[in-house]
Amino acid sequence: MRVIDLIFSLKSGCFGKEEDIRKKLELSPSEFNGLLILTNENSIPCSLFSNKMGLSVSRGSRVLDKLIRNGYAAAESKSDDDRRIVKIKLTARGRKTKESILKSLDDCEKEISKSFSAGEIDTLHASLDKIVKILIRK
Repeated sequence: MRVIDLIFSLKSGCFGKEEDIRKKLELSPSEFNGLLILTNENSIPCSLFSNKMGLSVSRGSRVLDKLIRNGYAAAESKSDDDRRIVKIKLTARGRKTKESILKSLDDCEKEISKSFSAGEIDTLHASLDKIVKILIRK
């Protein structure tokens, strides 16, 4: 089997795991990814959120609007002079949901790690990191 075929199989398996988590938590793909971008500690500007999501500011704003509507995030205006400058932070519901996502991802990581020695995990990590750099051209 070619390396690219293995990568596609891996991608499919990862999407399946992500879909399972999303269905369990009743999240859309954009909500899932948005919750992973937002941090528990700080609020971030909409423009930075959009950039981290790889979206235009207008599309990022729509994702944020959905997160706010569904109670996962809250907007806080930081400027009385320009109300377009808004920062977003996770709500208690958003923090709890993000913790559930991270726990599911950690469980998946543990399941994978059980089949490898520590040295194999290090080699796997280095190999995957190299593949990511090649495919994304970073």
